[in-house]
Amino acid sequence: MPSHSDHHGFTLVEVMVTTTIAILLLTVGVPAMNSFISRTEARQDIGRLNQMISFTRTQALLRGSRTTLCPLNASLQCSNLWNDTLSVFTDTNNNRALDTGEQLLFTLPANQNRNVLRSFNSRIISFDERGFAGVNTGSLSYCHIGGIPTGVAFIISRNGRVRPGTDKNNDGLQETPNGNNVPCPPA
Repeated sequence: MPSHSDHHGFTLVEVMVTTTIAILLLTVGVPAMNSFISRTEARQDIGRLNQMISFTRTQALLRGSRTTLCPLNASLQCSNLWNDTLSVFTDTNNNRALDTGEQLLFTLPANQNRNVLRSFNSRIISFDERGFAGVNTGSLSYCHIGGIPTGVAFIISRNGRVRPGTDKNNDGLQETPNGNNVPCPPA
């Protein structure tokens, strides 16, 4: 009767082939996954900014009172540091500061990602009781440079209308009304 040996385990060739395949998959898969995560983060940030602008205007209309979106400094005055925490508040006296008696309605945490830059050409985005921005117009820009650069511009008109910028040169970055790409953080 023939003897049967029970062998368990892998041969050296099987281990080498499996390892080679795993290394190839990781080499291709990790950068693709990082790019996917980066694009997803950018889309979420862009959606939050869009919602925050809409929320500010809606609150002005619903409350019948000037409502402001800006980064507040330690003195509760609006600043131009748009990567800091963004706040939406009633600004009944239109002084660009959160005063006693005015209500803080919403905050968006500060941007901690060095690959992201939020910028605006003024200190505030503000809407009056009719939803008009008046002189508080401009372009709120967002740029994320992780993987493929992603940039958008939210262009705010005097009548309070918010429209997206366009990407006329197809480089993935929308242009502001002056035709320049949205500003991005240094690489």
